[in-house]
Amino acid sequence: MSVSFTNSAGARDSLNFVLEWSHALSGNNSISKVVDQLIQLAFADAAIIVRTSKLEKRFNYIARCCRQVGKAFPTQPQTQADLVLGNWTATAKSGSIWKTSDSKDDTAPISLFPRSKLDAIGEVVVVPLEVKPDHIDYLELHYLKKPREYELDLLELMASTLASAWSRRVPGIISARLEQGRNQRLRMVQSEQFVPILDPQNPAELSRSEFRICAMLKEGMTVKKIAQSLSVCPTTVRSHLSSIFAKTSVSNQVELLHQLNRKADAEDDFVRSKVVRAG
Repeated sequence: MSVSFTNSAGARDSLNFVLEWSHALSGNNSISKVVDQLIQLAFADAAIIVRTSKLEKRFNYIARCCRQVGKAFPTQPQTQADLVLGNWTATAKSGSIWKTSDSKDDTAPISLFPRSKLDAIGEVVVVPLEVKPDHIDYLELHYLKKPREYELDLLELMASTLASAWSRRVPGIISARLEQGRNQRLRMVQSEQFVPILDPQNPAELSRSEFRICAMLKEGMTVKKIAQSLSVCPTTVRSHLSSIFAKTSVSNQVELLHQLNRKADAEDDFVRSKVVRAG
């Protein structure tokens, strides 16, 4: 590789991250938090871990984090794995590196990369973590601008290690995370009466910090204001938000705010209907 990390801060940070990654896959750390750490380490704008079902052609997001400094309503990124890998999706090797810029290489397969859907992104880096007969797990990093050479070198350095740790994860930890999201969606669909997220029953099973952040969001506070109020950095708040999104089955803060205000909307409709009948 063109850049050596042997005695650099990058090497130390990457080793620390690999340890945190392994802890998360052992159930001793939050997967969302460690993905957020990867964004900072790799200077990316977003990171995703997604499971693709081969039979159903369906995506299930295991974790999604994005860097949206100064924006009140960051939208969760969407997977681009199929666009990047094209016909090689099912045969890509775990721990390999795939990039959108490869589509510009004369040796890359043509007509596999619909450029129109990727033009808004400077680069997408996809690392297959696990390829199984029924599913494929990917790690994706999204860059709004072209990443620098040493940033890609760092990913090359870590990719195979991350995939290896993924293969040794605690059995059932990813399935349990996906099942949590499915159960939450099912409860929301089957429930005859919507239970608000901030209800004392805590239907989404939020942590104390997550519950508090939701309450602040409902009051109209931005991520920056929440961070200042809680004396934490905005990155920590966004990491909590990623966990909240997964637990409440929403994709962004706009959808979350809709859920947080849903009871108030229903009450307003009820009051308005009584006024109409009385009139």
